[in-house]
Amino acid sequence: MRTAARKRYTDLLRLAYLALDDGTSPSTADGWAVLGRARGAVRRARGASYGAVRRGLVGVLATEPPARPRVTRPRLFVEPAVTPPGPARAALRELSPHERLAFVLCRVEGLTPPEAAAELGDRLLVTAGDVDRALAAVDRASGLGAEAQRAELLAFDPALVRLRPPPRAWPVAVVLAALLAAGALTARGLSGTGRTDDPVLVGPGRWRATGTPTMDDWPARGGLTGDRALLRRAAAAWRADRRAPPLGRAAVLFADRVDGASVVVLRDSPGLGDPPSVAQYFERPLTRGVESVRRLGSPAGQLIMVGTTWRYLVPPWLSDPRVALPSERTPGWRPIGVRNGLTNPVPWRWFTPRCQNYVAVRMVHRPGAGGWPRRLTQLVSHNPGSTAPRVWFRDAGPDDEGFQWAAVRAATCAAAASLTESGDLRIGRLWRGSLPDGGGRATLMTVDVASPWGAPGAAVLIGDDGRALSGRGGTNGDYASPAATTAGAVWWPSRRRWHLVAAAGPSVTRLKTIGDVGGHEGNPLLVPGPPVRGAAPATEPLPVVQVVAYEADGDRTVISPS
Repeated sequence: MRTAARKRYTDLLRLAYLALDDGTSPSTADGWAVLGRARGAVRRARGASYGAVRRGLVGVLATEPPARPRVTRPRLFVEPAVTPPGPARAALRELSPHERLAFVLCRVEGLTPPEAAAELGDRLLVTAGDVDRALAAVDRASGLGAEAQRAELLAFDPALVRLRPPPRAWPVAVVLAALLAAGALTARGLSGTGRTDDPVLVGPGRWRATGTPTMDDWPARGGLTGDRALLRRAAAAWRADRRAPPLGRAAVLFADRVDGASVVVLRDSPGLGDPPSVAQYFERPLTRGVESVRRLGSPAGQLIMVGTTWRYLVPPWLSDPRVALPSERTPGWRPIGVRNGLTNPVPWRWFTPRCQNYVAVRMVHRPGAGGWPRRLTQLVSHNPGSTAPRVWFRDAGPDDEGFQWAAVRAATCAAAASLTESGDLRIGRLWRGSLPDGGGRATLMTVDVASPWGAPGAAVLIGDDGRALSGRGGTNGDYASPAATTAGAVWWPSRRRWHLVAAAGPSVTRLKTIGDVGGHEGNPLLVPGPPVRGAAPATEPLPVVQVVAYEADGDRTVISPS
């Protein structure tokens, strides 16, 4: 560390301390545990200037797992001069580790949200909007403005120590007993319950305080959540996993006996809206260890399969789960029992390869404060390592039951989406009508995937029974695009010829074709193409054509049907 950085050691130490201090450490009251971790992070930072050292420190805090806490001997004469947190520090402790880091870079270091996102961008997938949301959360919780927050945090000096007051008021016997107990624990290398390496146990009522509960609000459930030794073994085994160790502190979702094994399901805390990972730890008579780690597609709560038990964990805000087979023409929703957050086994024979090994689950989403109950559909697999996409329907109404089930069948059985790595699905309907040449009724739908973020969506023409009538076509949107401006186009073969089918949302004033089929305008468009010549029309070369979507505000986008 260069001289310029040494002169600002207190600034670096303050940054690291505020980013690490979540208020839950058992040593937070005396300050030694957090201060030791902060000093270690600053020591590992490298750079030729203060800015470079700070970037190195950000890298250490954002990516390196916390060092295993040491058992510290009692300090008889000094203690950190840790004052009770003010409104800003108290609100800051409620954020995730990466959100705290982004907040401190802005409020204490004076960076703008885009600059803070850029400094974190080499290690984390962070946008300026994520940083803005962290700043706004502290603004609301603290009731202070930016300058008042900055003044409070800059006045905090984590390295300040003071003399420990003598225990005059304590009985001598109590003091001797405490010292003997501390010495015995130190000699044995043990500490009591509530160590800093313990996984977090979220309380049962936290999710009720928000209208949009996420994985961070999932309470610990199960009959073994009080077994500290088991939970520590599970967390330690995940930290030792070199392929996919946790980011931030681990939290317990479930701990109980399942089919003769002790099972602990954990999630990590990546922060800033990033989806967490879920690890499943099993202890059987002859084996123990982490058997699967999966990165979730979104931070929202979802069903999680427990091993290969055919059972699923259900967050408390999802109720009344019912299961249906996508291979069925009509949804025969079957209720499935839930006990202590874990469902009864789903029959293994329900998972068929032709529907990508997925079954559909419908639940009622009942959030806490400020939320409205709504129906939710999720696709679950027989594999704990596979994604479990939630299915959202754009502008869906209560009379859309037939279309929604047809869309689910198309996504699973007709491969309108590749579900293994798709994350959540957002499905929209652009057009429904009669096809030419006696093709019958059909629906042009769009399928957008949440993962990878920003991936272009696909348009598919389906029948009322969920059969895919076309290959995947192009759209002008993705998962987050507004439904009103979405447009899509596909090639559909009738018995005699190809047809270009295109449609768009209400904010698109017109569609226009350019290319080999000439200029056609309208919304929707059913444009005849070349004759179908072979027995396998999917292999035939098609005309080069593009569809231009004109929006009401003057914007234009270009779509390719294939």
